Amino acid sequence: MSEIRKLHNDELKEFVEIVTNAYPGMMQSTKEMKEATLKRFIERQDQDASLDFYGLFRNDRLLGGMRLHYYQMNLFEKFIPVGGVGLVAVDLLHKKEKAAKELISYFLSSFLEKGTNMVLLYPFRPDFYKKMGFGYGPKMHQYRITPESFPLGPSKTRLRFLSLKDKEKVRDCYSRYAIKTHGMFYKTDAELEGMFKNPDIRIIGFEEDYKIKGYMQFSFEKRSPTNFINNDLVIKEMIFETPEALLEISTFLHTQADQVNRIVLNTQEENVHYLIEDPRNGSHNLLPSVYHESNLSGVGLMYRIINVHGIFEDLKNHNFNQVTAKVKLKIKDTFLLQNNVELILHAHNGWVKVASNGDYDVEISLDISDFSSMLMGVVTFKDLYLLGRIEVSNSKYIQTMNRLFFSIEKPRCISVF
Repeated sequence: MSEIRKLHNDELKEFVEIVTNAYPGMMQSTKEMKEATLKRFIERQDQDASLDFYGLFRNDRLLGGMRLHYYQMNLFEKFIPVGGVGLVAVDLLHKKEKAAKELISYFLSSFLEKGTNMVLLYPFRPDFYKKMGFGYGPKMHQYRITPESFPLGPSKTRLRFLSLKDKEKVRDCYSRYAIKTHGMFYKTDAELEGMFKNPDIRIIGFEEDYKIKGYMQFSFEKRSPTNFINNDLVIKEMIFETPEALLEISTFLHTQADQVNRIVLNTQEENVHYLIEDPRNGSHNLLPSVYHESNLSGVGLMYRIINVHGIFEDLKNHNFNQVTAKVKLKIKDTFLLQNNVELILHAHNGWVKVASNGDYDVEISLDISDFSSMLMGVVTFKDLYLLGRIEVSNSKYIQTMNRLFFSIEKPRCISVF
């Protein structure tokens, strides 16, 4: 019989051992590193209200665990509570015993009990979590840009290095950006403190009218163990509220050409090539027929709606693009059976009300994973239909359904958990 519960501090040492073995590429197994990791876990659980560590026990033995996160996310201009899970780890001796499945099931049910309607995770295997009902989020694009390709503006006089005393100004800047950006989380206190604690991270900020209106975290990365002047500049986080802030940050990057080979930028922004002069990433690869490789892309953050009725309640003040239609929505959720539902959406001039029965114009059927991605605006209804992921009772309504669920803005999320 399994038991899943919050780990006590004296049980975290054993969890550190499990995590070290589960993530050998990320965790060093030295005594010093394990002790440092244990100290960090205890401090975070005691001091950070946005997370807890949970463990799976069988016969009083710890077989695995995870870290649960409590966030606030911008869902089309309304902040809603969402749950996150990270550091899912299973004892190597108990792999393939459905421990991970039990942990994820508990993760979903615990947030359902809290009244949360959506959860998120970063997958170690996207296909594994897709089968559990998680839908793909926006791709991350990695650009490797020459410094001189960034625009050179007339000045960078409003830039300065930031320190811990600027913490609240940075929080305000980030929060203003998050309030305007679909998909963003509020930054937690621990995340904010962590920005200024890493000695390898530098932060510059654009200050105007005594406010930080843009900032960039960055570090340097050696390209060669034998050449100390051959470095890349790696952008960890970049937030800007105005074109002026971006231009001064770009000017700073442009002027680093004497000691920086490439600027490494990881971003969900698809149109970076409109900002820079040369979008090529230095690989010199060509895609047929003559398409220059500009960036690498990856699938990462995944969304999952765990309460379909509840998510429409969260969206009761969201206008679905002025569409008027009556839709029967059939959601297939084989992992969370209480979420395997049918409901009627009555949309009038974009305002949607949910009913359990009634008349309808069209019936659509899709998996909860695809519905989660579509509702977030990651993928369109029409694309899912053409890819065979949605069944529609009347093809005349495809364009109407595409407008109903269309989002001009794809979600963005730079929180790591």
